[in-house]
Amino acid sequence: MLSLLVLLLQVCVTFASSLKGPQVLFVYDDKLSPLESYTDIVSRLEDDGFQVETADAGSDVSLQTNGVFKYQHVVLLPSKQRRLGSDITGAQLVEFFNAGGDVLAFTSPLGVSEAVRTFLNELGIYPSPKGQELTDHFQSNGESGLDNVVTVKGDEYSLIIPSSDSFKYSGSAALLSNNPQLTPLISAPATSFTKPSKQEDPWTQGQQGFLAAVFQGLNDARVSWVGDSKLVSNEGLKQVDAHSLIQWTFGETNVLRIKNSSHSHVDGTTYQQRPYKITDDIHYEATIEQWNGVEWIPFVSDKVQLEVKLLDPYHRLTFTNVSSDGVYSIDFKLPDHHGVFTFQMEFKQPLYTYLEHKDVLSIRHLANDEYPRSWQITSAWVYITSSVVVFTAWFVFVLAFLYLRDETTVTDKKEK
Repeated sequence: MLSLLVLLLQVCVTFASSLKGPQVLFVYDDKLSPLESYTDIVSRLEDDGFQVETADAGSDVSLQTNGVFKYQHVVLLPSKQRRLGSDITGAQLVEFFNAGGDVLAFTSPLGVSEAVRTFLNELGIYPSPKGQELTDHFQSNGESGLDNVVTVKGDEYSLIIPSSDSFKYSGSAALLSNNPQLTPLISAPATSFTKPSKQEDPWTQGQQGFLAAVFQGLNDARVSWVGDSKLVSNEGLKQVDAHSLIQWTFGETNVLRIKNSSHSHVDGTTYQQRPYKITDDIHYEATIEQWNGVEWIPFVSDKVQLEVKLLDPYHRLTFTNVSSDGVYSIDFKLPDHHGVFTFQMEFKQPLYTYLEHKDVLSIRHLANDEYPRSWQITSAWVYITSSVVVFTAWFVFVLAFLYLRDETTVTDKKEK
C-alpha cells in the first residue's frame, strides 16, 4: 500500500510542471558545448519533474519511434553538425513543432547547425551566419562579448527573462520577420553590429538585430531562441536567471484555459427556454484560469474580448466586469438583424496561450404579434392623425351632401 502511494506521488510530481508531458531531449555538441558545462540547467529540469535524456549531436538519437514522437520538449545547444542525431533535420523539427512539441534552441558564432537554422528560418528567425559575432566597440570591455549593455525590451517581456541591471552577452544576433506570432525579447544595443569574418556586410546593425526571441504557434506549441548558450551554462546562470524562459517554453507558465462559459437573457432565462430574438438583452459569463506549474489559479486581465458576428462582427466588446476569481461577465444588446450569429470569446496576447471559444446561435426576427403597434410609434402619429382627419372630413362631406342640399319643386310645363 505504501509503495502504491509513493508511486502515485511520483506520477503527480512528474506531470505537475508541464501539462504536455515530462519527456525532454537535451542535445549538445561535446566539441562546442560539452555537457559538463550545463549540468545545473539539467538538474533544474529534473527538479521540475522532467525526465531529461541527454544526447550528443553526433549520436544515433531520433525524435520518433515508429512514427510517434517520443518527446514533448527539445533543447538544442549550438552544434557544428549539419544534422543532429540520426534524423533530426529542419523538416523533422517543423513536424515536431506542428505536432505540439516545444523547442528551446541556442546558436553560436562558432557553429550553427543547418537543421536548427532551417527550422528557425521557417518561423521568421534568421540568426547570423557562422563567424559573425555581435560586437560593440563603444561598450566592449575588451573581452569577447559585451558588458553592461544588454537590456530587456519592455516591461511585459520580463515575464520570461527577469529584468536585471546588466549582464554579459557573447553570441550571435538575428533578424526577425514581422510575424505576429513572433515576440522579440532582447534587442541589440544601438551601437552594436555583427562582425563579419571576411569582407562580408554585417548581418545586423544597431537595434535591427535581436538577441533573443520566442514564437508561439496557433496550436500553442512554443519555440524560444537565444543567441548565447552560455547564458544557461553553469557560469551564466549566476548572472541571468534563465529558468523562467525554460518554464515558459515548456508550458509551465502563461498557460490559460476557459473553465466554463454561459449566456442567457439578462433575467436568467436560457436560450433553450426562450430563443434569442433581435434586440434582446443578453448576459455572457465565462471563467478563465491560468496554470502556475502546480495548479489552476484565477486569471485576471482587462483585454479579454467578446465578438458578436454574422459574417463581420456587429459587436466587439471588452469584458469590464471582472472579479478576482477569474469570472468575466458582460451585458449587451443583440443587433437589429436576424440570422445565425457566433458569440466568439477571444484572448490573443503575446506570451500567453491563445484562447478562443465559439457559440453558434440562431437569432430570430420578431413574430407578427411582437412588432410594436402603430400607435406606439411616435413617428407614426402624424400619419395616423392625417388618416383620421381625412376619414372624418370625408364622412362629414357625405353627410352634408346627402342631407344639406336645397329642396326645389320642379313644375312640369304642359304643352299647350
